[in-house]
Amino acid sequence: LLQALGEPRPPPQLGPLLCNLSQLPEGRRGLLDRSRRSVQRLLPFTQYPDSSVHRRGVVGALRNCCFQYGESPRPSRPNPA
Repeated sequence: LLQALGEPRPPPQLGPLLCNLSQLPEGRRGLLDRSRRSVQRLLPFTQYPDSSVHRRGVVGALRNCCFQYGESPRPSRPNPA
């Protein structure tokens, strides 16, 4: 999907599709996988001048990734004395 988004004329449905996929835990995990560098590759599309549909979809996908619950380690609490 990210490869298709980088093409000269990406399909208009691609941004919203990324946004929808990022609503699922599997989709967020795929986008947040550091080895794929997906987030870094999506950032330039937040300012994509040719399509507000692409921009909104990419921003929505990134926003959904910001609210990934249960996947990050939680800070430990000190034991009560």
